[in-house]
Amino acid sequence: MLFGKKSYFIQTVFILAIFFFVLFALVFRLIIDLRAESIKKQTQQIETQRLKQQFIANIDDQYNRLLKLYNAKEYEKAIEIIKKFNAYEKSDYQNLSEIKKQVRLYYLKKKLEFIPKIHFDEFMKLSKDISLEDDNSTEVFIRTPRYGQYFNTSDLPILLEGVALSVAGDFSDSIVWKSLVDGELGKGNKIAVHLSVGEHQITATATNGITKGSMTTRIFIEKDPDFLKYYRKK
Repeated sequence: MLFGKKSYFIQTVFILAIFFFVLFALVFRLIIDLRAESIKKQTQQIETQRLKQQFIANIDDQYNRLLKLYNAKEYEKAIEIIKKFNAYEKSDYQNLSEIKKQVRLYYLKKKLEFIPKIHFDEFMKLSKDISLEDDNSTEVFIRTPRYGQYFNTSDLPILLEGVALSVAGDFSDSIVWKSLVDGELGKGNKIAVHLSVGEHQITATATNGITKGSMTTRIFIEKDPDFLKYYRKK
């Protein structure tokens, strides 16, 4: 009986010893991992600070490089440098805000070539990609009609559709449409108009309450050809 109790006691002690050994190993491993993570973060912070100081020390060279890329229309590479200016808190350096505005405008126009409709959320996302929240400009785009498009009088009314965007919001409803031939045509992001025969320079203008923006397109209205009139009568 005494031997059995002693054996049970030894087994219990052995199991507890293993348990505490494993627990100690896990805690020790956790401490090592936390220490390694802390050292890694400190190293990254030191490296980031070093890169920042190096960037600032050569900021004129970086800016000149950005200008060369911008003038060469290599906007993808230019944006990478712009991101560095933003990351190192130099987003207002010299004429950088104007460069960012023009780059954003380029990409918005390019985006319109592939997307049939552009929305404010897409505009904001594109703006945030290169940190342009401080820009209060109003950008106006005419989606239809296309530049140089021809219409017959039987195609009337012509649909005019556009967007007016700013980081402050979507101001498409404020678009005012004008023709050099027929004068003011109406207001809104989408209107149908009857235009007189001839060449029309159509201008869409809008404001966000601070700045104005506009875009112009050119279309042609022609009389229906005789064969088309005959066909329609039939």
